[in-house]
Amino acid sequence: MKNIVALVLVIAGGGFYATPYIALHNMQQAAEARDSATLNSYIDYPAVKESLKQSMNGEMSKALLKNKTDSGMNAFATMFASAFVNPMIDIIVTPENMAMMLQAKTPKAIDTDDKSTPNQTENPLDKNDVVTHKYYQDFNHFVVTIAKTEHPNSAFTFTFERNGLINWQLKGLAIPQMSK
Repeated sequence: MKNIVALVLVIAGGGFYATPYIALHNMQQAAEARDSATLNSYIDYPAVKESLKQSMNGEMSKALLKNKTDSGMNAFATMFASAFVNPMIDIIVTPENMAMMLQAKTPKAIDTDDKSTPNQTENPLDKNDVVTHKYYQDFNHFVVTIAKTEHPNSAFTFTFERNGLINWQLKGLAIPQMSK
């Protein structure tokens, strides 16, 4: 009897541990199938937009702070650039673009090096062309980085948050720095 209870606990624990992996798999399947209704059920768009806004503002601030000649223009440039962040985020955070990023594809809205033909981005990437790292950040947060193998340092970072006991929802996004 004790062996059966232990076996049930091990199986339940393994299933509990696997819940974010299952959610990610379901999201990627929905992205490949272009099932935006299913994909949308896994994404908290307001939280993702706020996360991306913070990430982009932080990157802009870092870039402006690298310029040591501060004549007061850095603060003005930061305020000016921040005015463009919200509209840019509204363009980036769409079901179609989220599906592309889940497949390590850079949406045209943020691709500064886009030299492809319009139909070229429609081709699915081979599983060997994508590098994915998945890990628990803590009990309630699961992080996934997805990048193309030829650019492993240009990864999209997705942060999932536990929603209830076994459900997960995408709450954070960081896009790779596009400038060279």
